[in-house]
Amino acid sequence: FNTTKGALIRSMLFPKPNEFKFYRDSFRFIRVLALIAVIGFFISAYNFIRMGMNVQLVLVRALDLITIIVPPALPTTMSIGTSFAIHRLNKAGIFCISPLRVNIGGKINVMCFDKTGTLTEDGLDVLGVKYIEPETNKFSKLHTSADELNALQNNGSPINS
Repeated sequence: FNTTKGALIRSMLFPKPNEFKFYRDSFRFIRVLALIAVIGFFISAYNFIRMGMNVQLVLVRALDLITIIVPPALPTTMSIGTSFAIHRLNKAGIFCISPLRVNIGGKINVMCFDKTGTLTEDGLDVLGVKYIEPETNKFSKLHTSADELNALQNNGSPINS
């Protein structure tokens, strides 16, 4: 496993644990909602007791507030969404070795295919650029010169600057 190809196999067999911002932010969001729910719980409990309601009803109503504010199904929903995405990719013949990266794939707007030299060379030479034509939803012809790309960009092409 000391070669580049071995390192690739090792990364597939033993992937590094990843912490994606999406998941981290989702759980932060849940913690903030939980804090708001606890504050609301105490305010509601205080008001209900002040109105003379019995303690059991106060607890039930105040706990209702917590279950309404904090969505208990959010982590499950995120996992189910990722599972559906992986299933659809599998049906298209695309196999995912890291389910956490599926959500990141939705943010890709530039992709580079380098079939030859991937495992043996450290550098990368770009042969050209193809973009998706908005009218046909198909790849454009291969654009190999910077002048050609600059002309496309100046003529209102879908290539972003």
